[in-house]
Amino acid sequence: MHTPLLLARHGQATSGPDHRWTAEDPLTDLGLRQAQDLGRAVATRSPRPDRIVASPAVRAQQTAQACADALGLPIETDARLMEFGSGALSPFTLAEMIELAPYDDIWHPHDAAWDGETIGAFYQRTGEAAEAIWQAGGNPLVVSHAGTTQGLLRWSMQIAPDAPDSFSLFVGNASLTEVVVRVDRHGRRRADLKRLGATDHLSTATDI
Repeated sequence: MHTPLLLARHGQATSGPDHRWTAEDPLTDLGLRQAQDLGRAVATRSPRPDRIVASPAVRAQQTAQACADALGLPIETDARLMEFGSGALSPFTLAEMIELAPYDDIWHPHDAAWDGETIGAFYQRTGEAAEAIWQAGGNPLVVSHAGTTQGLLRWSMQIAPDAPDSFSLFVGNASLTEVVVRVDRHGRRRADLKRLGATDHLSTATDI
């Protein structure tokens, strides 16, 4: 079995230093343009994605729709792809997130976000989503979030959900990450990370 997973982060959806993130945040005007750039980029790939699976968050759905329009595909929604901490309004503004870096204290499996979900539970559900998408085969495009991308990559590297974070990463808005997960002739899985957080397809790249 040899399945490439193309992982996209949503376009820009931040509304300034006093903004508090929610799952209902829409894309900004720039984020919509980034989503269009992303759609054009995935439509020119060979092989082209033949499935789109997206987080239910509005910003991910809008980004996935731009890709769906470019590819002529429907969007499958998987709630397990939702970003960590999305079950409640963030207690931190964007400015406070940057200054205080609260996520730096959340890296052991029992550490929880403000909505009560532990990071171990988050990695469990994102790993289950990755497994289901991989098992279905084809050339899937997965549209989600920065934290979810880390969860999907942890799954590809066979890092257990209850293992503390041994690394952290951040991918920019509307970026593309590509990992191929295959089974060798001995029945063993191996991940081949092709690209990480690529933004060369964007006319304007942003982190947040």
